[in-house]
Amino acid sequence: MRESGDRPAGEDGGRRQRPGGGPTPRQIAIGVLAVVLVVFAAANFKSVRVNFLLFTTQARVVTVILVSALLGFGVGYVIGRPSRAERRRMRERKED
Repeated sequence: MRESGDRPAGEDGGRRQRPGGGPTPRQIAIGVLAVVLVVFAAANFKSVRVNFLLFTTQARVVTVILVSALLGFGVGYVIGRPSRAERRRMRERKED
């Protein structure tokens, strides 16, 4: 009987091991993106005036960009998501 931490030979939990133990291409890409994000945030740290429909406020440029991106993602997700009836029809077609 296997203990909880034991795995059969060849099973690595879905993770690919690199021969030298170095970073994977995905890890390198994530690191590069993190550096770009930090540089972007530092370059856009200036405070600007933002006019909303009902009020005006001061915010940093990077904050305005990130909030706008998140709102755009949320709206796109809600609009692009199939309705409950459409999802039901898709499941029924898949089962046929």
